[in-house]
Amino acid sequence: MTLPATDDLLPPPFADGARPGLLDLLPPLVQNPVPGRDVIVLLDGVGSTLLDEHRSITPTLRRLSGQVQHVRAPAPTTTSVSMVCLHTARAPIEHGVLGHMTFDPARGAAINQLTGAPDVDPRTWMPLRTPVEAGSRRAIQVGPAKHGGSHLSRVAYRGWEFLAHGRGDRVEAVRTALHRAGPDGLVHLHVDDADHAGHRHGVNSDRWREALAEVDGLVAALLRRLPRGTRLHITADHGMVDTSEEATVDLAEQPAIQGLVRAISGEARALGLHAAPGDGAAEELAVRLEELLGERALVLRAAQLLERGVLGPPDAVVPPWVAPRIPDVLLLARGIWRVDDYSRREEPHKARAMIGAHGSLTAAEAVVPLLQLDV
Repeated sequence: MTLPATDDLLPPPFADGARPGLLDLLPPLVQNPVPGRDVIVLLDGVGSTLLDEHRSITPTLRRLSGQVQHVRAPAPTTTSVSMVCLHTARAPIEHGVLGHMTFDPARGAAINQLTGAPDVDPRTWMPLRTPVEAGSRRAIQVGPAKHGGSHLSRVAYRGWEFLAHGRGDRVEAVRTALHRAGPDGLVHLHVDDADHAGHRHGVNSDRWREALAEVDGLVAALLRRLPRGTRLHITADHGMVDTSEEATVDLAEQPAIQGLVRAISGEARALGLHAAPGDGAAEELAVRLEELLGERALVLRAAQLLERGVLGPPDAVVPPWVAPRIPDVLLLARGIWRVDDYSRREEPHKARAMIGAHGSLTAAEAVVPLLQLDV
């Protein structure tokens, strides 16, 4: 089956002086904040395109659509990158979380940025001080119990207290967090229903639509039950597209490329490749990938990632502890394509079975809603 390739990628998020809107949500809430309560709700995986296409099953968000802004997520468009950008107000090239799997030069392999690794200290991995750490406002993170001590929480939510919730009591947990935080408290709720359903079943599935409807119902319940005067900020970390086996390029089947690769990072819509040692290996790798992929993916060398504003402003100073994490080549998938090397994945069958995916720069992945209102 031959699938069409489309040049549907948006400009890089920091190109021509642009800046992803997610980076500027938190600082005003912790630097000289206005008195009163604030709640940030992050709808994982609910990009603007998906929200617009499913208005019939999201009556609450549809009613508020006139107040929604549409902003860019940072790149790669994945939860770990967006969350750390949101909570540090820094670009990926500054904080060093460069993908769902980010390369660790000390071990010569990538680390999952949600779960981390036993011998990696999150404070050393991302040493920047967060705005909440630098401020005086009491802030509480509300999430599943497993998020409390996770690698991502210890990287992004430094300075936040943690309150666990069960699946059926998220609204009550937010209310409890607001009570604990006091009249000027800040609370963050991460809602991952749609993201999990999309990865497993695809966004063109009844299971995903049911999850999105549940998310809309949660927003409705928050609007009804939060204390009057609470300022509510609703956004997302990325969107999602459905992929398939027919639209998959597995680099494990390319022996000429395998010999040029030391390690991989990222994910199937934004795959990072780290070249094997040797003069010219990185450039040969990039050239071979361009020949193999054609219009199915944009092939970017490390220097282009910086020059074009993919990972941060072109004039950003790259910290010495971040530079070795940058892939020699980054592949940004077009259309519904995905590119991976399943021979290097810890759970190749799970990775291959994933339907909904994200990471690249299509509008469906890179544009997210931002809704701010008083309850």
